[in-house]
Amino acid sequence: MGLPNIHAIRKSFQAMRSLCTSPSDQASWLSALENTRWLQNISALLKSAVLVVDAVDRKHRPVVVHCSDGWDRTPQIVALAQLIMDPYYRTLNGFKVLIEREWLDFGHKFADRCGHGLDADDPNERCPVFLQFLDCVHQLLLQFPCVFEFNESFLVKLVHHTYSCLFGTFLCNSSRERHLYRVNRRSFSVWSFLRPSRKRFCNLLYAHRDHVRLALPLLLILKCVCSTNLCG
Repeated sequence: MGLPNIHAIRKSFQAMRSLCTSPSDQASWLSALENTRWLQNISALLKSAVLVVDAVDRKHRPVVVHCSDGWDRTPQIVALAQLIMDPYYRTLNGFKVLIEREWLDFGHKFADRCGHGLDADDPNERCPVFLQFLDCVHQLLLQFPCVFEFNESFLVKLVHHTYSCLFGTFLCNSSRERHLYRVNRRSFSVWSFLRPSRKRFCNLLYAHRDHVRLALPLLLILKCVCSTNLCG
């Protein structure tokens, strides 16, 4: 699918973050935004997910998704494809299940990628892979504002606490490490904070509908990816 590796994504994010702290009234701001390639990378990731959806949902073909290691681009594409196909994963509880299974249980290296592990001192291992996924979710939320139970505030808080270390959910590199260090017993889960009873995280435009797939209209408007404040 030609998706860039973690080093290219890290460079793109650093350029995007630097741009977000610069004055937005400069004449070359939009050109600088394009040069970061952040939005192009978001679009490419969404297109890859749509390709999987098209094979599974429309052509009824089995699909195997695997990147070089299996813990970066693989969960991004697989989770996005499920989010597009199944409305359950666009609910608060469903989104929690999706992240727990595809990111936490299957071993995305949160400690290395976020840089908050005990031995996570290698800058070449750091990359906002999960943040990039959440930005893709944000783009879908902007394009389909009535099919997500959660809102932008929910995603922003999730990004913040991915790096805050206030909760144990995103600590360590695997479920085995979290079990070894007894993270569940020694910390709180971020889901207790982002629970559905907190109305501030609920999308007031949400209209629950079964079997609403985003794939077909998404094919037509993928070029509408816009800038986001999730990385601000």
